[in-house]
Amino acid sequence: MKISSICRLTMCFVFIMATSASFSQSNKDSITYPVVLQFQSECCGVPDEAPLLQFTRTFKKENKIKKIKAFHIGPMGKEGEYYLAFTLSEMKKKQKASFIRKLKIVAARMKDKGSASVTEDMMLIKSELPSRVMFEKKFY
Repeated sequence: MKISSICRLTMCFVFIMATSASFSQSNKDSITYPVVLQFQSECCGVPDEAPLLQFTRTFKKENKIKKIKAFHIGPMGKEGEYYLAFTLSEMKKKQKASFIRKLKIVAARMKDKGSASVTEDMMLIKSELPSRVMFEKKFY
């Protein structure tokens, strides 16, 4: 009787550990960012970051924020396409909404070599990205 209950207990433990290991593995493979700025090429490279830099500088000053953290994710294509995924962890709820709203306006104006678009609540699954993609932390 004792052996049977120990065996069941061991099997339950193994099942729970296997389930949690596969769950944590899938969580590490994907991440959702509140807002992602996607730089696309239309033949000759991607738009210049200058309007974005000006916007972030002004936004930080107006909202008394020291740094805005983002991840440079790329290359996504052959012509320099990449994503800037913003965590917005340093902002309050109203600041986040304001940042996203203004970022959409800035992105719409970025058309010098390619285009830029904004996607909210974007989930990136690392295993589905091109193999050469790198995640680099940046501060604006």
